[in-house]
Amino acid sequence: EEYAAILEQKDTMAQAGFDIDDFGAGTVLVRSAPLSLEGEDIPSAIMEMAGYLVQNKQDISTQYLDWLYHNIACRAAIKAGARTSPQELAALAVRVREDPDIRYCPHGRPVSILLKRSEIEKQFGRA
Repeated sequence: EEYAAILEQKDTMAQAGFDIDDFGAGTVLVRSAPLSLEGEDIPSAIMEMAGYLVQNKQDISTQYLDWLYHNIACRAAIKAGARTSPQELAALAVRVREDPDIRYCPHGRPVSILLKRSEIEKQFGRA
């Protein structure tokens, strides 16, 4: 089912950056994947997407593409505990601060909050 589902949505997968071909015997060939998945387990990502397609067979054009973009963004996101250099962290902080489009993670949680000095002082019993 997953094999057929992925092949049926080959054009949708292409819109999300996946170039997929039928390799025969229930197997697909992934010729390319989004750069943001570099280092990720692309076969498991394809299997997860295929499973989603099998479970959500109703009108999936927009719904699936939204889910697919979300899935790719989540897999590409910096995870808690990930090893990053101080330079990478500084560059990320600058990018988040300067880009008004970066306000939430792929799950909809804020990536930063504003703490006023008075709030911090209050936490340390200075207010």
